[in-house]
Amino acid sequence: MYYQEEHIKKATEIDIVDFCHQNNIDISSDNSRYYRLVDHDSCVIDRKKNLFYWNSRGKGGNVINFVQEVEGTSFIGAMKRLLDEESTYESNSLVTYVNEPYEYSATRERECFDQARDYLIKERKIDPEIVDDLHDKGLIKQDIYNNVLFLWKDYENVMGCSEQGTVQSNRFKRGTWKSVQRNSTANYGFNVLYGQPKNLKFYESSVDLLSHATLNKEKLKDTWLISMEGLKHNTVFNYISKAEQRLKDAPESVSLCVDNDKGGLVFVEKLNMMEVRRKDGTTHSFIKELAPEGKDWNEYLKSVDSKRESVINQRYQRQFER
Repeated sequence: MYYQEEHIKKATEIDIVDFCHQNNIDISSDNSRYYRLVDHDSCVIDRKKNLFYWNSRGKGGNVINFVQEVEGTSFIGAMKRLLDEESTYESNSLVTYVNEPYEYSATRERECFDQARDYLIKERKIDPEIVDDLHDKGLIKQDIYNNVLFLWKDYENVMGCSEQGTVQSNRFKRGTWKSVQRNSTANYGFNVLYGQPKNLKFYESSVDLLSHATLNKEKLKDTWLISMEGLKHNTVFNYISKAEQRLKDAPESVSLCVDNDKGGLVFVEKLNMMEVRRKDGTTHSFIKELAPEGKDWNEYLKSVDSKRESVINQRYQRQFER
């Protein structure tokens, strides 16, 4: 079947979000512009541009490409779905936006921090001193549902917040609740600055950030740890710009501490095409800093902790046998 240019133009004007709504494709909204697939939250829909970005697969494009990827069909199959005479999809040009600024609500906080603390230390193996220090600084809190709250602070302004559940449930894809609060400011994320931002390190999640900090506790001087809450190039560029404003120069190093999977590797490969230029004329590339074992830094941390526990148990057993 052959489609003329006018047919392709008509198809690409169909609103991706409306297509999802009418075809029972579950999506959740970060705000009025950005949406995610519920079952694959690395797939982000930019409703304003009517484009999607599937970070973990390294794919993206218009609504035709979206249908091809989500339904596993060909270009012809996608066109048939979009131009089906029985469907009346909304044109993206008719979508209106109400840009609501992010407002952090402290009413959902709990004074106690016990369950969030236990989850991070016992379940995720994060260093207790790091957890307590960040809680004291108001960067990590616990809400009324006992979720861990990771506040995205820019100085004292809260720009957004990530939520991490502490209770296992089959209702959730990863076993626990995980979400970014509605209207969280784009290009920001949970971040922790130790000293001056001379060395920037980017992670896919707040837990990976804390895991890497635990493994490198003695090497955190003049380092800015930043969670992108996914794979987001613009978050990297935003924090490099912020570091330049503070230092009056470019940072000395930028490390991509992302997951060791297809999406992470594609992300690193794309950014490796760029260089950071400092005032003295020297340049440096982005550093690939993946976990030595496992998919991500928390998997590696738990593996290290398990091996350490095994060694301790063996020593205790030998002493007991004596």
